[in-house]
Amino acid sequence: MRGAVAAVALLLACAKPEPAGVDGAADSAVTPACMEATQHSDLAWIEQNMFEGSCVFSSCHSGTATTPSTTIDLHVGQSRTHLVGVASMIDPSRTLVVASAPRQSWLLVMLGQVAPGDADPPASPIPTDVGTMPQGTGGQLLCPEKRDAIERWIAAGAN
Repeated sequence: MRGAVAAVALLLACAKPEPAGVDGAADSAVTPACMEATQHSDLAWIEQNMFEGSCVFSSCHSGTATTPSTTIDLHVGQSRTHLVGVASMIDPSRTLVVASAPRQSWLLVMLGQVAPGDADPPASPIPTDVGTMPQGTGGQLLCPEKRDAIERWIAAGAN
């Protein structure tokens, strides 16, 4: 029995740690920022705590208009105008945020919250040269709690 315990301890010590996700924790851990997201569905919190940290750095979605994606300004106080009722540049037949209709909101597909086939109506896959947001994370998505907060904001009317 003692040998089995030692073997398990050795395996655990040599195990490769889980990679950090976008939110800074291993995929199985829930960070304080992600836990805080469970209490929010308001755009002010989403802008400050998600868009500012994950979307507007390095000119991404900064409103600088040097590339099509940067015309979408996700800074505090600007994001609603650039998301709600706005056609996607990737798929102009899709709207980024449809107030009160999460499954029709292309933003949730781009964030990996809604699978393209589960969108209303079903969507084509996201182009591989674009991928899910945020980009530059090796495919890591925002934590589910943060994506849920955005979905709740949309479902509540995206105000």
